[in-house]
Order: sequence, then structure tokens, then C-alpha cells
Amino acid sequence: MDKHINMVEEYKYSKVQSYGTNPPENSTPVWGNNNPTEDDVVDLIDFQTSLQKLTSTEREIIILVNQGYSKREIAEMIDLPETTTQDIKQRAINKLRGMMNGEDSIYSLFT
Repeated sequence: MDKHINMVEEYKYSKVQSYGTNPPENSTPVWGNNNPTEDDVVDLIDFQTSLQKLTSTEREIIILVNQGYSKREIAEMIDLPETTTQDIKQRAINKLRGMMNGEDSIYSLFT
């Protein structure tokens, strides 16, 4: 059973590593409803474009946080101390805010 869980986690993590590296126009967004507004689409493209500008470690941490992993789990996945992971997360959030004109909605995604 543990072996299966590890395989699933490794697969999920491999997907995280490639997330945000494809051009936004090639991505298929998943919407909470079936009718995204034009603003929703623009915000998603802006976010994905900004995400691509982060370092690979920053991007991985942001995506893993958004997927609900704990600080400890993320630190184990990327083999860094929890405090370092937290510092990188905060730096990435600040970068995203700067790239997206200080939108506070970004911060709420990762807290």
C-alpha cells in the first residue's frame, strides 16, 4: 500500500514540476463554473505568465501550497528545510504580487 501511495505522490509531483512552463495559451483552465468571465480569463493568463517568471523552486512551492500540501510535506518533497521553504514561498508571493500589480487576491491563494 505504501509503495502505491509513493508512486501516486511522485506522479503528482512530476506534474507540478512541469506546471507553469507551458505557454498560457496552450493551457486548459479548470473553472469553478462553466462560464468564466473575460476578466477571469485575463487574470488566469496573467497569473500563468507570472508563474513562468518564477524560479523552478519558487514555482514548485507555490503550486504545492495551492494543492494543499503542508509546509513539512513540501519541504520533504523538495528536500529543503521547512524554514527555507517558507522563505522561498514568501519571496515567490511577493514576486507574483509585484508582477500582477499588487493584487491581494494572489496572496489568498497561498495562505
